[in-house]
Amino acid sequence: MIPYEKAFSIVMAQARRTSATETCALTDAVGRILAEDIVASRDIPPFDRVAVDGYACRRADIGDELEIAGILAAGHEPVGAVSAGRCIKVMTGAILPAGADMVFMVEDARESSDGRRVRFTGDERASRRTNYAPRGEDRKKGAVVLGNGTRIAARHITILASLGLAQVPVRVRPLVGVLATGDELVEPGADPLPHQIMNSNAYQLMAQLRDCGVLSRYFGIVKDDRESLTRAIGEARDACDLIILSGGVSAGDFDLVPQAFAANGYATLFDRVAIKPGKPTTFAVAGERALFGLPGNPVSVFITFELLVRPFLSVLTGAPFEPRIWRLPLGEATKRADAERDTMVLVRLAEGQVFPIPNNGSGDYTTLAAADGLIRLPAGSPPLTKGTPVDVRSF
Repeated sequence: MIPYEKAFSIVMAQARRTSATETCALTDAVGRILAEDIVASRDIPPFDRVAVDGYACRRADIGDELEIAGILAAGHEPVGAVSAGRCIKVMTGAILPAGADMVFMVEDARESSDGRRVRFTGDERASRRTNYAPRGEDRKKGAVVLGNGTRIAARHITILASLGLAQVPVRVRPLVGVLATGDELVEPGADPLPHQIMNSNAYQLMAQLRDCGVLSRYFGIVKDDRESLTRAIGEARDACDLIILSGGVSAGDFDLVPQAFAANGYATLFDRVAIKPGKPTTFAVAGERALFGLPGNPVSVFITFELLVRPFLSVLTGAPFEPRIWRLPLGEATKRADAERDTMVLVRLAEGQVFPIPNNGSGDYTTLAAADGLIRLPAGSPPLTKGTPVDVRSF
């Protein structure tokens, strides 16, 4: 059994970022990892852009009644230039007409009855506003607007679309094979016998993989016999960059998975981690391919994925691993931690405080639905009193 930090360092040392790239449609880009820097192909904004509906004029003329020399809407060529005593009525998004150095808002204006002249009626503060965005104010042409390795989120689509990128350069997504082991498992939708349980781990894992932005392939439930396990692992190894199994890696008579690992050329780098839950976690490699053998209990699977698999996949996809950590006070006291293992406690957040969620062990998957994150209690640490600041790893 090795400390979590040691297990983490072993896993991360084996992670190799994929160098393969491709393009994807802008509409499919959310969740993908940028394969190169995105630079501004022109100034942003590309012209002096009017920010309000109003009247473009010279500041020197703000106190005079002005002739309205034309009207300019967004998306149209300028209708002329502003000069002494003359203004142009402009709409939000239009090009600032030549000669103008400010725009006053329609709310601060009064037009003549014939609509040919206008006078500024605003206060001194309004008279000082320019109400336009200068060309290149946000970014100059050639500036990096999104960096290589960025995980594309919905908030990034605006800038990609504004630069005209219908196709986006992204990293090829790793393919992860998922296997569930155990004679007791049946798939959701089946009618389980009294001695059977539903296969939940595989579907939980595939959901977590989707959240990581990688592809997954489900290889089904594998029965507890060495031949079946060896064959299934070999099939997944040949097709996938990474394999994740749940169950069959502890010390029971029918835990044959480690033997099947070896039969497929995998060398086990560790098979016990000093965390609770999650002790019987295995990590093995075969050349550049890797395999995680996770415990069989759903809470253990979820937590070990977050602690070890997600960071590994971040490296593979080329995205920085940045867990969301919140430092908040405990809303109630915690029990003493396990003497030999770090204890990972599921918690919920409420009113700026952290509350441990009571559970009946790592098989109590009902607690996952209520959890916002987890806290880590080092092995042998004393009980923590209410109000103690703790680091919450948010899900």
